[in-house]
Amino acid sequence: MQHDDTKAHGLLRLLTQGLLTHAEHKTANELGDRSLYIGMSDIGKGMECTRAAVASKLGMSAIPAASGVGDLALDDLTHTLGRQVILQRGHWQEHGIERALTATGVKLVPQLEISIEHSGVPIKAHLDFTLIWGGQRPAVRILELKSNERIPDSLYASYEAQLYGQVGLLKACWGESCFSVPETELQAVTFPQAALALFGVGLPDSPDNVDIEAWVLSISLSEVRPFGPYMPEEGMLDVCLQTAVAIWRAAEDVRSGNLALNDLDYCRGFHPLCDWCDVNADCPKFQAMNIPSDSACGLELEELAMLKERKATLEGRIAEAEERIKQTYRLVGGQDWLSNGDHRFRVANVAGRRTLDRSLVVDKLTVLIGDDRKAQKALEQCEKAGNPHERLYVSKIKRPLKSAA
Repeated sequence: MQHDDTKAHGLLRLLTQGLLTHAEHKTANELGDRSLYIGMSDIGKGMECTRAAVASKLGMSAIPAASGVGDLALDDLTHTLGRQVILQRGHWQEHGIERALTATGVKLVPQLEISIEHSGVPIKAHLDFTLIWGGQRPAVRILELKSNERIPDSLYASYEAQLYGQVGLLKACWGESCFSVPETELQAVTFPQAALALFGVGLPDSPDNVDIEAWVLSISLSEVRPFGPYMPEEGMLDVCLQTAVAIWRAAEDVRSGNLALNDLDYCRGFHPLCDWCDVNADCPKFQAMNIPSDSACGLELEELAMLKERKATLEGRIAEAEERIKQTYRLVGGQDWLSNGDHRFRVANVAGRRTLDRSLVVDKLTVLIGDDRKAQKALEQCEKAGNPHERLYVSKIKRPLKSAA
């Protein structure tokens, strides 16, 4: 069967426009005009890169408006669609997680808003899910959802800052009229007032004897992993509020022309989130010699980038296929090899990699030697450092989008 490329491209444009339109409406309905306040995600981003956080507040984004999809060149259209599928997958998962939690009967508030002003700076926190338990042992849990291609071993510092800001504000503002519940008449109320009106749950006037925690649920296509708990810490909340003020003031200076965006501090060294940054095209971190695309070196670099993208896609498909085959193997009670054409397959248990627990070794040596410093020194003398090596990084530049014309 032959495919009509023109019609296929038209379908992609329609889907891309729909996703962008949905994202714009969802942001407007749930988060409002984000240029008018500092959010928790802004604070998290600002902890690692002030430049990126300020650029976000000033609307300097490579993401096109829904109305401009018809003008995108095919490459930019494909990239925009792929990016939106990844970004909005989190919203789809959020809807599913909400229904799953609600089915348990738990008292849940989606998208609870906390709105304050600190040092003249408007700050808002939007909590994905807030779970409430009353009674003799009242408790509150904040759940923040993060959609990940692969579950990380540990959270990014920006995610943790977001959690500390949320849970810190919940406790600090507990009895103040700064909580709002979307799509209800509960606007600018205290947290106990919201809990009582929504669920008939009586919470104490003070949060001191309430069990308060915040958690992140990291969700991939086939796995969910919780990270936490994060407790209210006054010191961490102060850092978050100071970061919010710094972002707001810097944005004002850039907007008025008193400061250039590239004069702001930016993320140093390697960071995986830099590839996702919408303002990385002219970031001072990546100032480099431009290689002509039609030169031998330029063509080689383009081919390498393309091969690495294919490799990442293939590795993902291989991992998914392996998992499906292993599950099928277990379901059929496989004990021996499976034969197919010129290949044999078998699922086998492999012993875990043996590693040395450094802290445990120090403890054992301290018991034997009787001196912690000598034990530490003895271990250091036995350590062997690997040889330095080179690593080639390839990352995408978020350039201005090209017209389809």
